[in-house]
Amino acid sequence: MMINYFKLQNFRNYKDETIEFLPGINILIGDNGQGKTNLIEGIYYLLTGKSYRVQKEHELLSWDQSEFHLHGDFLMAAHKVSLESHYKNKKKMVKVNQVPCQRLSDFVGTINVIFFSPDDLVMIKGGPLERRRFLDLHIAQMRPGHVSLLNAYNKVIQQKSALLKSLVSKSLKYTQLQLWNEQLITLGEKIIRNRVDLTKKLQNVADLIYGNLTFQKEKLNVTYIALGNNNVNEAISEFPKLLNDKLEQEIERQMVLIGPHRDDVQILLNDKPARLFASQGQQRSIVLSLKLAELELIRQEKGEYPLLLLDDVLSELDRFRRDYLMNFIESSGIQTLITMTSAEKHLESGSLYFVEKGHIRRKR
Repeated sequence: MMINYFKLQNFRNYKDETIEFLPGINILIGDNGQGKTNLIEGIYYLLTGKSYRVQKEHELLSWDQSEFHLHGDFLMAAHKVSLESHYKNKKKMVKVNQVPCQRLSDFVGTINVIFFSPDDLVMIKGGPLERRRFLDLHIAQMRPGHVSLLNAYNKVIQQKSALLKSLVSKSLKYTQLQLWNEQLITLGEKIIRNRVDLTKKLQNVADLIYGNLTFQKEKLNVTYIALGNNNVNEAISEFPKLLNDKLEQEIERQMVLIGPHRDDVQILLNDKPARLFASQGQQRSIVLSLKLAELELIRQEKGEYPLLLLDDVLSELDRFRRDYLMNFIESSGIQTLITMTSAEKHLESGSLYFVEKGHIRRKR
């Protein structure tokens, strides 16, 4: 999968800019605050329908503008794919090959992308939400229906939460909560199984990569913990009972206490929680292994590697990890966009672009 052409209008600090990318490594170089990350963000937004930096589209607008437009031409399995995203008057429209899409799931996964930045260490150091988000973003690219599934589940959670906080009688709450719980079980089981399936695949590939990074001296283990249980079948079979047992407590605390929206991914290094015991370097190796595992899983399913976006990653990796990553990219022929500052040493190979004040020009 490749991006050939990209156009930004009124997006962040870009007024009207176009850029043509080449196969292989594309290096975006420039001082901080010139628009390198904004460009990467624009591509990611076009492909996933979401920003990895902000929640609201209006925050992506250029100063004093009311609309932005993104357009990209991509190559997938030797076929050209055109994607457009237009935001205006608080509404978003997306087109695939000039055909409007009605839902996010209609275009997510059309072109696959893996994004990697130093902030991804939050997958290890942060809370369960960050690890669930990591899984869901990947699943959505492979199984677009997962987006609709999550949306439906979240709506049920919102309705149940509203009921728990309402002033209706306790007896009426019991009756209505049972109805919402039935939907949580149906939708929640599907979400859990999707996440468990991906986690098992990630574990198999990431552990091999991590072993190579550590010369087989350390062991990585990634496990999905569903409803507090690492046995998915037991967790799902006990889901109705757990919901029933927590009903009184949920009414008292006015919040939903059980469900996949509270699940976690357990990441162990040598059988110890990586969040607590892994060094900074080990955590970087874990994240690098998970990202490279994502690339491999998409290649196995789609027959080709996705587009890879690296935002200021190389400066955060030591020489060994940096060389391992670059050798992987070059040997696999993955089209990669890399941002770097002018203070960093240029890569010897690849197409070089200079970014300054929202303008891009190719240098080699």
